Amino acid sequence: MQRANINDRSTIEGIYPRAVFMQESNANARAQATVRCGVRIGSAPDASGAFDLVRASRHAGEPDSGNGAVFLSPVAQETGHGADYPAAASGDAGTRPRDAYGAFIDEIIAAARSAHAAPAPGRGDMRLRGLRQ
Repeated sequence: MQRANINDRSTIEGIYPRAVFMQESNANARAQATVRCGVRIGSAPDASGAFDLVRASRHAGEPDSGNGAVFLSPVAQETGHGADYPAAASGDAGTRPRDAYGAFIDEIIAAARSAHAAPAPGRGDMRLRGLRQ
């Protein structure tokens, strides 16, 4: 897995560039899309803010794995907001509103902050018992 950092947006943008975002968000918006493309967050950030991030895909009906990994997929025109969405927050009158790509990067950072990885199976774990071939 590749490592990104919640304190450095360029590390996330390096793993999931704007061109890939545009292509995948449009593909995910198609009605016949059976596979969703996006990113998977594989670990919670460590003390320095580093976390595992990788480009990933999964079937549209596939449930969350339940192991703590977070899958995010962008979809073009997913929100019902107007063309100015997301608008600059009050007090940011001089700043340019974020585009959809910037908003998705913000979503990745927020999801990484709230992610928690399941512990690795250890000796005696029920998942490791039984006949293995």
